[in-house]
Amino acid sequence: MIVYNIITKNNSSGSLSDLMYKYEKEVSVSPEKVFGDLSAELKKYGFAVLSYVDVRDIVRKKFNEDFPYYFILDVCKPEAAKELITKNSDYGLLLPCKVVITGTPERSTISMLRISEVADEHLHEPRENSLTYEEEIIRAIESL
Repeated sequence: MIVYNIITKNNSSGSLSDLMYKYEKEVSVSPEKVFGDLSAELKKYGFAVLSYVDVRDIVRKKFNEDFPYYFILDVCKPEAAKELITKNSDYGLLLPCKVVITGTPERSTISMLRISEVADEHLHEPRENSLTYEEEIIRAIESL
């Protein structure tokens, strides 16, 4: 099942406009398996997981508390980063791409920030600049 979450905000005219800020998918496997499988799928498209944060592990060690699975991945495709930053250096504020994996041992939610939407809204850059690369990440997520 694909879920698109929408946030709304007031634009300058005072009317409501929609901004689709993330892509999200739920799968019936553990977050650890999703992490491994997604990393392998992203590699097929030329992406690498540059780093990740295991929030659950940090909370357990720092606060000695249980916490749900929560991985934050920094995902990058060097050619995409070069192309986008060359067009507008402020793309660097949005890169690397963020992918979040949350869930339980039986079920995971994978979320990705839609850089194309944020760039269009805040950098005034056409969605098409980053849409090709964004769609590759979505295809990798969809393959799970």
